[in-house]
Amino acid sequence: MRHHIAATAAVALAVGVALTGCTTEQRRDLLGDVAAEGLRVAAEDAFASAGFPIEDQLDCQVEDVGESEIAADCTGTTQQGADVTFTGSYDTGDTDFTDGVQGTFTGSVEGTEVFSSDCLGCGG
Repeated sequence: MRHHIAATAAVALAVGVALTGCTTEQRRDLLGDVAAEGLRVAAEDAFASAGFPIEDQLDCQVEDVGESEIAADCTGTTQQGADVTFTGSYDTGDTDFTDGVQGTFTGSVEGTEVFSSDCLGCGG
């Protein structure tokens, strides 16, 4: 999972360089897409680690919460057909994802919490 997060961070860095000619709204939309993709991948890995692999992929909605926090709400289905939800948030000032993403993350299957963590993709 660390490789997914590190790859997402590298994409975010490249996107940041490409954003110099964009408007504020265009930058926010693009960075939101990158954040949604990174959190989606990390959440899917967390569900799989908890014994609930996701069918296809999660559908995530991301929004800014304050000046430096991004929050995500995701829904999907396990390979066994159970409904899942994921909520998470993290500080956008933290750009070093080499050892995971620090924040608040919770995943539920059919309304029952199956994981809760302050770091997705962290070792140890």
